[in-house]
Amino acid sequence: MAVTQINFGVALILGIAPALGFLWWSIRRFDIPFTQYRLFDDRKLFGSFAVGMIFGVLVSYLRLLIGGVDFVSSILIFLAILLTEELFKFVYLNRRGYRERFDTTFYGLALGVGSSSTAVVATVVWTALPQLYQVVGFMVLVLYSVNLAVINADTGALIGFGASRGDLWRSFAKAVGIRYAHGALLFVFLAAGPYVPDVLVFVTLATALAFALLVYHYVYTTVLPATLPEEVQREMRREKRRARGVKE
Repeated sequence: MAVTQINFGVALILGIAPALGFLWWSIRRFDIPFTQYRLFDDRKLFGSFAVGMIFGVLVSYLRLLIGGVDFVSSILIFLAILLTEELFKFVYLNRRGYRERFDTTFYGLALGVGSSSTAVVATVVWTALPQLYQVVGFMVLVLYSVNLAVINADTGALIGFGASRGDLWRSFAKAVGIRYAHGALLFVFLAAGPYVPDVLVFVTLATALAFALLVYHYVYTTVLPATLPEEVQREMRREKRRARGVKE
């Protein structure tokens, strides 16, 4: 199927909408009106998102190699790709100006969802255009896009949190472990051929998404608030109490 403007537009929405949705939902509590002032730099946030988008295209190209080799080689390539993704986040967030700054956690999250967005777009355009206009195929692609957005938000935030605390290696190891666990659940979908039943693909994607959301719950409730300086956390708690008093 030829890549038309409509095809590309649908693929773009499919990749970017979940990524931006999770980015907005994750950082909204750290911006006005929830706080007195914005707790992150817009330029760094969307700059990280844009850099992630560029890297996502490269990652998607590397994933094309999985389908052209034997089973064992495809597993090794897949593991190497996941490690490369997390190494990229590690290097980017370890630069001067990002190390030991509390807002680096937010930029790590933006970097992660940025890479997931264009990885989905490129994958759809290069290998899955026919599925865009099939009910089952489209549902599979939606689940795949949400999976990548959530898991990359998870590991990006974790590595960013490690950078903010000067503990990058431990957070990097956690991120790689999480990606490998998620990848093991997702591999059936990525390696699926014509003989893999649709039901198995859906079960694989749903299980992988449940795992990614479980990690995201930890990131959302624990990691993101914990990245803030203690005085900012106290101020946010006071603002919450004031808001409750006004409502009552």
